[in-house]
Amino acid sequence: MNKITSTQKYLIFIFLALIIIFIVPVILKQKIPLKEIFIKPRIESFLTFDDLTKLSITSRPYGPIYTKLQKQLTKVYIFNRYGFLLNSRFGKPYLRLAQWNIARGINVDPVKNVLSSPSKYYFSYKNNDRQNSLKKEASDFSKSDIILLNEVDIGLPWTKYRNIVTEIADSLGYNFAFATEFVELGPVIYLKNSIDKNKYLGLHGNAIISRFPIKNARIIRLPKCYDWYLGEINKKSPLETARRYGARAIFEQSIISEVRHGSRCALVADIELPNKEIVTVVSAHLEDRCFPPCRLNQMEYLLGNIRHIRNPVVIGGDFNTTTTDSAPTSFKKEFSKRIKDPHFIARQALLALVPLGIPIPGLGNLAALTVSKTFQYKDPATPSIPVLFPNQERKFFNYIKGFQFADGETFDIRGNKSSNGKRGLFANSNERQIKGFESTFKLEEPRGIGYFKLDWFFVKPKRGRFTPFNGQTLQVINNSYPGRISDHEPIIVDLKL
Repeated sequence: MNKITSTQKYLIFIFLALIIIFIVPVILKQKIPLKEIFIKPRIESFLTFDDLTKLSITSRPYGPIYTKLQKQLTKVYIFNRYGFLLNSRFGKPYLRLAQWNIARGINVDPVKNVLSSPSKYYFSYKNNDRQNSLKKEASDFSKSDIILLNEVDIGLPWTKYRNIVTEIADSLGYNFAFATEFVELGPVIYLKNSIDKNKYLGLHGNAIISRFPIKNARIIRLPKCYDWYLGEINKKSPLETARRYGARAIFEQSIISEVRHGSRCALVADIELPNKEIVTVVSAHLEDRCFPPCRLNQMEYLLGNIRHIRNPVVIGGDFNTTTTDSAPTSFKKEFSKRIKDPHFIARQALLALVPLGIPIPGLGNLAALTVSKTFQYKDPATPSIPVLFPNQERKFFNYIKGFQFADGETFDIRGNKSSNGKRGLFANSNERQIKGFESTFKLEEPRGIGYFKLDWFFVKPKRGRFTPFNGQTLQVINNSYPGRISDHEPIIVDLKL
């Protein structure tokens, strides 16, 4: 056995002395729990697999199982690691935030790579970059201080039971908060005999990953606009599809019906910056399977719950501003929807007059109006065209424009410091094109491809500080990866310090 030399003893002494002098005081001052220094973060569910089985057969749980479900749906997991001390300086005159709906994290590895190793990501996929802008986008994205994520899975088969939020946070050495939006039951119903019961947690939600300490976090559960259990349980079973297309297909989100318990929510976190200022960030996800008025109701509820906050606020997320309802449909359901819609009835009456040569004031060029409707997808804040092409999402943006916090501050809606010189409503915080906003979602259907602006940043500054600028949509990062990383594009915004 080799003896420790005097030189080695001296080095060990110096190392321990440095720990005592520099590290221990910071730990005591910041009151950092020792477990957050030495223990790898874990997220454990309050629900066992037997509990999930019981939940899968009832739309209205009650008793002990209901209590456990509510405990899971109200729990916020927060993990601050010692590593943040190494990243506790600004290093730049602005704070950069990113937002991304990562589609469950099915492609979590490229998400981690582009954040933690942008140059490696660039050299791996530069041949797929037709715009020669991948290097810049990867570099810009990797400089994000705070990342807001939607559709984050933990313990689900289509992501190989991985803990998506801890993997991304670990790759950066960042802190994180996670809140469960839904408890997924589809695999329990359709794949009970083939899933790993020891690894299955079924958690799906929103996350916030931060370079700086997360002082506290809470969940705001939004008004329910769609029943994800009753609305999905009666959909056609995917088993017949699996027989035709193989086992791999059944793990695809598009095939398994999304039977769930829970509802849309927002994760709210107070983050302490190096100068001890607090900025509140919100990772929100509004309902897609409803009409715009219910999304407006959800936004009103969310803002009503944070109206009292006096420090800077940044809300980012997937707001599903599709201008319509994307709930599962059928001919009968679509007919019922339209027959109850006064705009639809009036529109059909007007269009029926066109072949008769009867002039209709304001109708103009029908093709132009069709383009105008398509334009609404990329700019859901555009004015509504009554009867012909009503934009029900317009009220959503009017509400945000007029909202005032208790301290008198409002959201910054300006467009004088955009990333590409385009001016217009919200252009500082969300990238605009010549017509409308840069799309963040592409929907491919047999009828064609629709481009939508679904993901947004809304920023409340404080006395002229934390004003947004340089809002960007990073499409090349997403599309350079074979098959795309996610069905949503990541977005970033900078806040002036």
